[in-house]
Amino acid sequence: MKVSKLILSFILSATLFAQVSFAQIASTEALGSCTVSSKEKLAGILSREDVAKRFEELGVDTKIIEARVASMTDEEASVVAKQIDTLPAGADAGMSIVGAIVFIFVVLLITDILGLTSVFNFTKPITNN
Repeated sequence: MKVSKLILSFILSATLFAQVSFAQIASTEALGSCTVSSKEKLAGILSREDVAKRFEELGVDTKIIEARVASMTDEEASVVAKQIDTLPAGADAGMSIVGAIVFIFVVLLITDILGLTSVFNFTKPITNN
């Protein structure tokens, strides 16, 4: 039984820390060459396929929007680009709620199997003999 607990704890720890990211220091030269004007940034966003598809669904011609972006001043374009940067990244919070519920279920299931809690009736806790 102790071997199964060891294997289970190893698998859980391996899956919890599987997504590790590494950061590096960016040089000034690399950052200086990556500067993009606000108009170029907006044009890049408008050229994306999903954005163009959404505009078509709303009945807006992309050529009109591109002409409006081209006629913007630099200040106007930077305000719009800043607003786009500060918008929330996720469009659907429902999936994160479902993910949290599944995560809580799995944690409770594992603690039931290990005998730490007694939440579910269909689990049989591991006992030490």
